Amino acid sequence: MRNMQYLTSKHRIGVTTPARLEQRADTSEDLVAAAVDALNEMGSITAHQCFTHPETLTEDRITAYALALMRLRECASTAGFDRLVNACDALAVTVSRLIEDRSCICREKCEALTRFVGHAKTMIQMSIERAKRCTLPVPEIHTPSDRVNVERNVRASI
Repeated sequence: MRNMQYLTSKHRIGVTTPARLEQRADTSEDLVAAAVDALNEMGSITAHQCFTHPETLTEDRITAYALALMRLRECASTAGFDRLVNACDALAVTVSRLIEDRSCICREKCEALTRFVGHAKTMIQMSIERAKRCTLPVPEIHTPSDRVNVERNVRASI
């Protein structure tokens, strides 16, 4: 029997429960588009003078980056992009440290945030290409034993 906390949380407004996540009818194209949107947002956050002036990465911009990273991770998880999910988890450690302590912002961390966007785009592209290869029809291959069986059946019918 489910506990009362689960029952009340199920009816909260704006809270997505696991059952609702399973009912979403997002296509893989929608998930990829949402992931790319999150990546573009992440790229625009770090593109503005982050390298030359790391102090321009304000608390609001770091929080926006973290939210975009969470959206990216959710889309990647739903789409089955396991490598990208793991990469998001790894970067989340750096982002959470930046949120907790803005004094640790430096050029190297800004480079890591920016570099991640490029790597994530590559991971998405590789996953799409791999999925296309897996869904291509496999040509029918006849082995020599299949040919002998066909010839026997042809001789028997003549």
